[in-house]
Formats: sequence, structure tokens, C-alpha cells
Amino acid sequence: MLNILKKITGSDSFFLLLTGLAVSIMAASLYIFQPPILQFVDYKIYDQFMRSSPVGKKTNIPVIVDIDDESLAELGQWPWPRYRMALLLAKIQQAGALSTGLDILIGEPDRTSPTTIKKSLREELGVTVNFKGLPQGLMDNDLVLADVLKQGRYVLGFYFDFLEGQAPSVNDQPCFAKPVPIAQIRAKGAPQLKDLTLSALDAICPLPVLAKASPLCGFYNSITDYDGVVRRVPLIITLNGKQYPSLALATLMKALGRKNIIAKTSLIGIESIRVGKTTIPVDAKGQMMVRYRGGMEEFPYYSAKDILSGKIGEKELKGKIVFMGTSAAGLRDLRVTPFASDYPGVEVHATIVDNILTRDFLLKPDWVPGLELLLVLVAGIVSMILLTWTRSMWMILPIAAMGTGIVYGSLYIFQAYNAYFTPMYALIALGINFTLLTLIKFWREEGQKKFLQATFSSYLAPELIDEMFSNREMPELGGEARQVTAYFTDIQSFSTFSEKLTAPQLVELLNEYLSVMTDILIEEKGTLDKYEGDAIIAFFGAPMDVPDHALRACRVAVKMQQAGLELRDKWAKEVQLPDEPDRNTKNFPEEQWAKGEKWPKVVHNMRTRIGVNSGEIVVGNMGSSMRMNYTMMGDAVNLAARLEEGAKQFGIFTAVSHFTLDLDVEVDGETHKLLDLVEARLIDNIQVVGKNEPVRIYELVAMKGGLTENEEILFDLFNKAREEYVAQNWDKAIELYKEANKYELYDDTKFTPSDVFIKRAEEHKLNPPVPEGEIWDGVYRMTKK
Repeated sequence: MLNILKKITGSDSFFLLLTGLAVSIMAASLYIFQPPILQFVDYKIYDQFMRSSPVGKKTNIPVIVDIDDESLAELGQWPWPRYRMALLLAKIQQAGALSTGLDILIGEPDRTSPTTIKKSLREELGVTVNFKGLPQGLMDNDLVLADVLKQGRYVLGFYFDFLEGQAPSVNDQPCFAKPVPIAQIRAKGAPQLKDLTLSALDAICPLPVLAKASPLCGFYNSITDYDGVVRRVPLIITLNGKQYPSLALATLMKALGRKNIIAKTSLIGIESIRVGKTTIPVDAKGQMMVRYRGGMEEFPYYSAKDILSGKIGEKELKGKIVFMGTSAAGLRDLRVTPFASDYPGVEVHATIVDNILTRDFLLKPDWVPGLELLLVLVAGIVSMILLTWTRSMWMILPIAAMGTGIVYGSLYIFQAYNAYFTPMYALIALGINFTLLTLIKFWREEGQKKFLQATFSSYLAPELIDEMFSNREMPELGGEARQVTAYFTDIQSFSTFSEKLTAPQLVELLNEYLSVMTDILIEEKGTLDKYEGDAIIAFFGAPMDVPDHALRACRVAVKMQQAGLELRDKWAKEVQLPDEPDRNTKNFPEEQWAKGEKWPKVVHNMRTRIGVNSGEIVVGNMGSSMRMNYTMMGDAVNLAARLEEGAKQFGIFTAVSHFTLDLDVEVDGETHKLLDLVEARLIDNIQVVGKNEPVRIYELVAMKGGLTENEEILFDLFNKAREEYVAQNWDKAIELYKEANKYELYDDTKFTPSDVFIKRAEEHKLNPPVPEGEIWDGVYRMTKK
């Protein structure tokens, strides 16, 4: 525990932790206060999510009647006489429209009314004009329009004023727009609805005679974010303590025949607004996030002149919710949205109605800010911990993966659940932590590394300098003798592979094989000396001291043999890609390389021979004064190489000497002979070429307790046969070896260890190794390396 505390509070680590914690807190503070520049970036991320997401299924119920340039060219300039507007509205109603909302402010009397003209001529020119033959009901165009409004499901548009000191309307007339009845479902202690919604200072309203006649009025304000983009719209706004619906909400209410709405509120604001059976999620101010369907003209447009002429009628308008607006030059009402900078304002109303009808809402539940803040802190703390105790280079991909996961996770939530979960502040925590901590570590570590390089660059390889730097330990320069385990591997009959594979194929195969095997080696703290073609030369116990080096070497041998079997199975199942050229470029027959398979059959049967030996080995920096490598040499190294090569004479694949298995190893505080921690059978007592001292060679099969039932039987029979063999009871030994041969490990080799000793016992039976009556030491003298 004391060591852990020292490690944590060490000057470098502690400073990095404090820095990372400060960055995490700063990122959390930025999220809480959300400065405008970061809000701007977050808005753009939201817009990109919107553009990247499917638009969803539209109802095609909202449509737009457009007072376009063609209509003005044919019927006259704007504003049109009110009788023409009345005729247009009546035709829409007669065509079966569910309701009609006017995204137009009609705030002044019609100057083309006969009554108005008569009055103006008399007051200004002293001329009296009589409109003989004109019915009295047509003398005032505003009354004509008012009569039509009384008889249908129409909603007039008006505008709220939020700025102090501005004139409330063009003619300073009273506002007769009707508030909407709202039933408030209040949580305990929740404020009144008028204190929760946006509050206007005044309103520019429709002409009083029209406002009184209209069944309902709706405001057409669209509140923009500070970057000028319309992403959300208020559904209700308060004026003088009363609530008024938006044009979209009011038009939908008329279409559904609803006279009131329900607002659910809590202590922090409005939670939802309900129209009929549909609950609309809103923010605390009663604003709904708009799920845009795309760019402009996502809804059907019909020209006003075509409706007046009868060209458009019941077929197009029956069962539709109509919004009337204008796209004529100089009159058009444009908005900036995530999809376009010139988006018609009338389409915003249509989109809101479509969202409500399809219940396709964008959400930001009350719990999202808390979760977003938690994500910021988690991202900052996790990156802080990883970067403090791990090399920054190793963290590039994990940090990038974390950032990518956050972004695509947020996008997935947006697309799958219609909820916006900002990734920006978590990315800020990741980015600043990575950049700042990496720069600090680089600045500190580079100074220390430069010192080591300046001191030892003439003696040590760069790789060893890095290891010295990481472990703060330096092996003795010039070489030192220590107890080390040497480790050699080689692929059986590798030349056959070279004959059948092209150079790129051979490289591909070797890269995969060596990668897997090297990972196993490194995992057990082995040191890779070098690759020699397909061979791996390694050692355990240097340059850093590893007390259980022999045990680790045995464990690696078992793991490598198991990994080799797994690779064989994998390669046997692999096939060529459909569009890949035939890999059998040398046209080997089907029995050697099956058609469509990625690898020839020789690859499916690949096996690795391994030789392991321990002893006093010289490890150090060897080479020239210009270039040195940390490597090993000595008799124990040579013996390991000979064990690997000599294993094929016995038909085994993992040969370990008694110098390794007789070592004492400490495990969990207890000392054991390594032979007691593994499953190995004594194969022979041999004297290799060039050595006088015999070596007991074992076949390592598994770690302790890892034998199968057949392998246990094999070990028992083979050991008994070995005893009879050494006792020179040749017939009994042959009998036991033949029985053991039934359980041998490999059935696809040229011969097995039992085969070897059956043949050798038969030879000794004819030519005894020692004169009759003498005791034989059981040593077999090898004739080949």
C-alpha cells in the first residue's frame, strides 16, 4: 500500500493527476456556463446531426397555399382586396380543408373597400361618389372577409413584440386576439403558467373586426437561437397574464376540433403540452424542438390563382391542413434553419404540425443535462488516469476511439431515440487532457531521455535505452553472466512453405504467425532477441530480472503450441475472397491446394518445434562500437538451439532440458521444483554433439493438471517403458512402448517417441549398449546436431 501511495503522489504522476483533474473540472464548468462561442459550435453539431438523420415519415396533411409572383401578376399587386381573400378562403373551405392558418398579418383596413374610397374622395377632393347597384354587403371588404371568417375553421396570424419602446401595432389599435384556454397540471410548488412561458410586451394584432370574427388567432413568431437559426419554436406565449397559441398549434387545434389544451408543469418549467391525445414534449419555456423534414418545398405548394380559378380544389385540399403564405419577391418571409438559410417561414408552421401529427418529436429530457455533465467528468477522469500511467503514444487510438464512440453514440441516440445528447464538452475534456498531459509528459520525459541517450548511445541499442528509461533500471554495460532461460522456436519443414507460396503470401503468413507468437512471449515478460526467417530467438530473465524466468518460458511454450493449433484451424477454414485472384499461382494439384481455399494443405498442418534450456548465460550489449544490440551467448544458448533442432529426432515438438525443470521456482510464497509445476515426460538422457555431460530431455505437454485422460495413460505407460528400457529388459520395454504408442500425442507425424524407442530397443537387443552384466546409465549419444 505504501508503494502504491508513493507511486500516486510521486512528483510526475501527482502533477499530471492534478492537471488532468483541473482540466476535467474546467470542462464541466464550461458545460455549466456554456459560453456563446461553445454554444455556437454545439448548435452546429446539432445541425449536422439533423442533416445526417433520416427525415422520418411525413403525413402529407399540411399543405401550403402560396400567394406567388404568378398570382400577383395575374390578379394584381399586394395587398389584395379583402373580398378576394374572402373568396380564396371560402374556396379552400369548400374544397374540404380541415383548417386554414394565415401566415399573413392583416392589420389595416382595406383601402379598396367602396366605403373607404367614397370617404377618401369626399374628404380629400370634395367629390361624392355613389356605387349604384352594389349590394350594401359588399360596400366594406373587411366585413366581407369577417363574414367568411365567422363561418369556417380559420386562424389569423399576429405578431408578438418583445422589445421595449416599440410601437405595438401599425395603427395603435386594441388587440382582440383570443387567448387559448389551458388546463395546467401543476406539480406541488410549481409556478403559475404565466410565470413559465415566454412573455411578450405587446402584440401587433389583426384588424379588430377580423380578430373578433376569426375563431382563433395564432402568433407566427419563431424565436431564433443567437446564431439566427430557428431550431425550436414556442407553442404558447403569455401577454398580460393570458396565453396565446402559435399559428401552427392554433391551426392544428381547429383541424382537430379542440378548444383547449393541457400544460403539464413542474418546479423547473413546462414539461409537456397536450392537444387531444397527443402529448408534445417541450422545454421549460414551452418551446418545441422542430424536426425538419429537409430543405425547402418538403410540403405540397398550390398557387393561390389556381385555387381561385378552380384548377386546384377538393382533390388536392380535402382533409388537409392549409397554411397560407407568400413567396412573391419582396413579400416572402424567410428563416434560417439547419437545412437552409432561406427557408420559407410558412414551412416552419407546416413542419410543426407534421411533427405533432406523426409524433416525431426531438427530445431533451430533464435528466439529459445531468448525464451530459457526468459524461464530461467521466471522459476527463478516465483520460486523466490513462494518460498519467500510460505512454501517450499508446493512448492515441484509445482516446480517439473514446471520442469517436462519444460522437457516434450521440448520433445513434439522436437517430434512434430522437434525443439530442451533446458530445462536445466530453470531447473538449478528452482533447485538452490528451494535448496538455501529452505535452507535459513529453517535456519532462524528453529531457530525461536525452540525458540517457547522450550517456549511453554509444553502448546500447535505442530499444534498450527506452526500456531502461521506462523501468529506471540499467543492466551492467558490456555484458553480464546471469541465470537466464534461452528459448528457440522453428517451423517444421518451413522450406516446403516457401515452395508453395508466393513471396507476398509467405510474408502475410509469417506476419500473422509471428505476431501471435510474439504477443504470447511479451505477455510473459520474455525478451525477443531476433527473428531469423520463421525462427524466434528469445530469452527470459534479462535485461530486467525475472525470478520465475524458467516457469514463464514453459508457460510460453505451452501457450505457443496451443496458439499454433488455433492458427491451423483458422487457416484451414479460410477461403479466398470472391473478387480475389486465384492464390494458387503455381498450379499445385487439388490434393495439395484445394480450389477456393486461401492456404495450401501444408499450412493447415503447420507445427512449431521449441527448445528451452536454462543456465548461466552472458547477456549484454554486443556488436560494434557503432551499433550494439542487447543479446545473449553461451553454452546454455547453444544447447537450447540444439534441443529445438534435435526434437525432430524423437518426434516431439517441445523439448526442455533438466537444467530448466530442476530449477526451484517460488509460487505464492512457496518453493517448488519446476518439474512439479508442469506436465512433462522424460524422453531420453542424451549427450549432444560437442558436449561431454549428458542432458535429460523432456517433452513438455501442459502445465500441471492440464493432461487429458489419454495423455495420463500415455505418460504412465511411457515412464514404465523407460524404466524397463534403462534396465535393459528389451522385450518388456518394447511391449510397453507399443502399448504407449496407441496413445501418442500426434497421429500425423512420421514417427512418435514410442516408435523411436521401439526401434532403439530392438537395436540394443541385438547390440547391447554395455557388456552383459554391467549397469547401463541410459545415456544415448546423439550423432547429429
